[in-house]
Formats: sequence, C-alpha cells, structure tokens
Amino acid sequence: MRLATGSAFVIAATALILVFATAGAPISLFNSYRLDDGLSNADLGLVSLGYFFSAATALIVFGRLSDVVGRKPMALTALLCAVASCCLLLNMQHILVLFAARALQGFACGIATGSIGAYVVDTSRGRPAWLVAAITSSSPMIGISSGAIVSGALVTWAPMPRMLIFILLIAILSLCLLLFLFSPESINSRAGADGYVSALASLRPGLYFPAMRKWAFLTLACVVVATWSLGAFYQAFGPSIVAEQLGTNSPILAALAFSSVMILTPMGGYLTSGLTPRRAVLLGMLLYIGAALMILVSLDSGWLLAFLCASLLVGIAQGAATTACFNVLLAGLAVEQRAGLLSSVFVISYAGAVVPGLVASLAASSFSVLQICIGYVLLGVAAAIAATVSSFWLEAIPGCGQVAEVV
Repeated sequence: MRLATGSAFVIAATALILVFATAGAPISLFNSYRLDDGLSNADLGLVSLGYFFSAATALIVFGRLSDVVGRKPMALTALLCAVASCCLLLNMQHILVLFAARALQGFACGIATGSIGAYVVDTSRGRPAWLVAAITSSSPMIGISSGAIVSGALVTWAPMPRMLIFILLIAILSLCLLLFLFSPESINSRAGADGYVSALASLRPGLYFPAMRKWAFLTLACVVVATWSLGAFYQAFGPSIVAEQLGTNSPILAALAFSSVMILTPMGGYLTSGLTPRRAVLLGMLLYIGAALMILVSLDSGWLLAFLCASLLVGIAQGAATTACFNVLLAGLAVEQRAGLLSSVFVISYAGAVVPGLVASLAASSFSVLQICIGYVLLGVAAAIAATVSSFWLEAIPGCGQVAEVV
C-alpha cells in the first residue's frame, strides 16, 4: 500500500512539528529538575547549549544526505532519535541523562529540518506558497511551543507528571514512523558506487544558497539570529524567568511563558501573506524591536500579562519576516537543492542560538536572569536593524534556482 502525495504532505508536516514537539516537552519540567534533582541555571544553560550544538552539527554534516539516499531514510532516522530521547527522559535523575536526551533531540531536529522539511516542499503541489513557507519556517516554533504547553498541562493536572508526556510521545512518534513507511519517496536515490561516492560527498560541511537571492538569504540570516537567540533565552531560562522575575513556580505558567515567544509564528506569515517580502520583513522587524524592549520592561517590573503579550508579538514578528524570506528563497528551487538550502538556513538559526547561549551559560553563575536578558535583547535589536536595512534590496525573483556554495 502506498499513500497519496496529498496524504504524504500532511504526514510530513505533522512529523516535522512532532519532532520539535518532542524537543519542547522537557522544557516544562526544567524547574522540576532544578528543584528536585539539584540542577542549576548554569546546568540548564549547558543542556540547552548541547541541544543546539547537536542540531547544528546534524544540519552541517547530514543536511544534504537526503538528496542522495532519499527523504524517507533520513526522516525515519530523525523519528527514531526522537523516540530514543523520550525513552531516556522516562527515568531522568541526572544531568548526564538530560544532556544525552537533549543531544538526541537536537540531532533529530537537525536531521528533520533538512529531510522532512524538504519532503514537505516536495509533496506540496497545489498548496498555497505561503502555507508551505510557513510550515518549513515555523515548524520549530509550533512544535516546541505546543510540546511545552501540553507537557506543562500534564505536569500540572495529570498523573505521572515526569513520565506521561514521554509515554504519549513515544506512542505518537511510533505511529508517525509507521505512516512514513507507506509514504512515497519524493526523490530518486542514487544506487551503487555512484550513490556511495555522492553520499560521502554530501557529508562535506558547507552552506548553500541561491546565488541570485543573496539579499534574501542575508536578510533571513539576520532575522533568525534576532529571533532564535531570544527563543534560546526562553528555552534555557524560561522556568527561571517565571520563578525569579514573575513570582510563580507553576509548570503550566512556565510553559506558557516559554511558548508565548513562538506560538503565534504561523499567524505572522498568514497576516502578511498579501504584502511584498520587503514590506513584510520591515513590518516584522519593527514589531520585533518594540516587543523585545517591552519584554525587558515587563520583566524588570514583574508584569506577567505585559510579558506574555510582548512575547506573543515577537512570534508574530518572526512569522511575518521569516515566511516572506522563505517565499523568495524557495520559489522555483530544484528538488535536489531544497534540503541543502533549508539546512543552511537553520545552521545559521542554531548558530544564533548556540553562540549567545554559550556566553549566557558561562554568565549564569555571575549575572541575574534580567541582566542576561538585556544582553539577548541588545543582540536581537542589532540583528533586527541589520535585517531591516538589508530588506531594502529584497525582491521576489521567481524561478531562480542557481546555487552557490559557501564552505
């Protein structure tokens, strides 16, 4: 039995979101790990850094492998890694277990971004361009935030608060694995000696982007550095933000606070789908700058509602800018170039999280959460200004598929 292409599109989009939901699930438990297992803010920062580093490594090394061996084998690898991470977290009692699980989740997300993300584009015939761009650009935010919220709700109101979410994820991921086995392959894998040589060549680290759309790539790079760095701050310090700055240890409030910066990302792409890419980026980055400054004010004053509203606006701003840039980059791109491009974009995204995350984890022992947030906001505002400036050269150039390589 072989599923239709339309069904494969839905399965791929669901799987992509689900892999990131698995990565979001432990975040609501960070405060529990901190209080019950003795983990510090520095430990949590290091764990998050391991997640981002693992994801970036997977993107750089394995990002284009699905162009050679096929989308399905790499997608199945990502789903299996996600299942393995859930198995580890069923008995989380030491930081090394949490670190290993988060590293597996990062690897799964990195593999999924290139392979399943490209599979979404491959099977998207007849779908609106903004929807395809929104799924490929926003799946990390949708998945991680929804995983954190569901986990937070189960931790607050369900039995087995530290285990139930991972049992459910193992079951759903296993079903997704089964459905993928019956989905059609969207790319012709290369067999024999040529395929082996091509597979080895694809492992050579490199960044790839459409040569005639360099301004779109540069603009998107600035956008993701601004937004992903702030998202990484929420991921590492979300529970501490709620506990120390907003005065509550509630797991569901910690999940909502963390997820607020991501959950409305798809709405940004939808609301600005009628604008030119240039105007969408400009609007998104101006909104981001205002919202980021409001986050600082609300944290300093302990205003929970203002903090949540400002964080939601960051998600809308991110969705508007990233969807616009993805629309330009993906238009007319050849099937064998999609995985490399998507991997390159998300390498920069994760780098925007890893580098400041490393600095923050080292600073966590000496500075308060608010002081660390100030550093993140300054970085985000600078990157947003750079994105705004570069967007003036951003134009939609359909049908341009020439690819340049940056080693």
